[in-house]
Amino acid sequence: MNVPGRRRKTLLWARRITLYVAVIAIVVWTLAPVAWLAISSITPYNELISDRATHWFPRRPTFANFKVMFDLSSEVGERFVYAIRNSMIVASSVTAICLVTGTLAAYALARLPVKGKKTLVLSLMSIRMLPTIALVIPFFVLVSYVDYGFMNIGSSFHLFDTKLCLIILYTTFILGFVIWIMRGFFLTIPTELEEAARIDGCTRLQALRHVALPLCAPGLVATGILSFLLAWDEFLLALIFTRSNNAITLPLFIAELGSQYITAYDQISAAGVMAAVPPVLLALLFQRFIVQGLTSGSVKG
Repeated sequence: MNVPGRRRKTLLWARRITLYVAVIAIVVWTLAPVAWLAISSITPYNELISDRATHWFPRRPTFANFKVMFDLSSEVGERFVYAIRNSMIVASSVTAICLVTGTLAAYALARLPVKGKKTLVLSLMSIRMLPTIALVIPFFVLVSYVDYGFMNIGSSFHLFDTKLCLIILYTTFILGFVIWIMRGFFLTIPTELEEAARIDGCTRLQALRHVALPLCAPGLVATGILSFLLAWDEFLLALIFTRSNNAITLPLFIAELGSQYITAYDQISAAGVMAAVPPVLLALLFQRFIVQGLTSGSVKG
């Protein structure tokens, strides 16, 4: 083999090795925290906080931390059941509302002659780009006004510390994101398909239902899962606008585990593992649609 051929082969192997090392590093960087969380969830508390531990895996694995979460006779178990139920209700409701209203709004912005549509889309996205803490005070004032202002005169209606309050607040942040993503998907669909449906007698909504939505199904599923994750993981708004089991969510429950003097790392890890189960199941069930949706032209326009 001549010298240029050897150099080319050496360079090819060097590139492959570099690629493999980079992939392995990314995988370790991504999965190491998950593995540490899973291992910590089955590690006894005393062993977990011991400064003499020199092993990666627990010597005496235990599932007691998971049993505590489902023990309704304990305060931790009772709050966990409330938290996971509230999180499912809030995240599912926010996802449904955002998908229905966001899809209709996105279709209108993609197909109808709306004046200043680009400015409107950027304004909607700017709400999501703002840090949550920037809108906490205005939100708190509005919620307080609803509870103690004109709507509370002679009424028992309260918005603070309710699941409805969290649904409204979460929707405010996530809706603009859904509109922006879905508008990009609608822009990738040829208008000729919908025009042909209109010629055949379909109304605008029927064309949306029978033509546009089936073509946007992967994007709709991917957007729905992302919306669910955003609502499922939200912490700051739940921290400020809830105070009891009536509306406590899973991130807030995990943050409150332990006491003033003891941090229950073992219970926190177990709760974290169970909090990751619903998103992981969704990703596994709809992984085909997620890949198709994220690789489509969802950023056009």
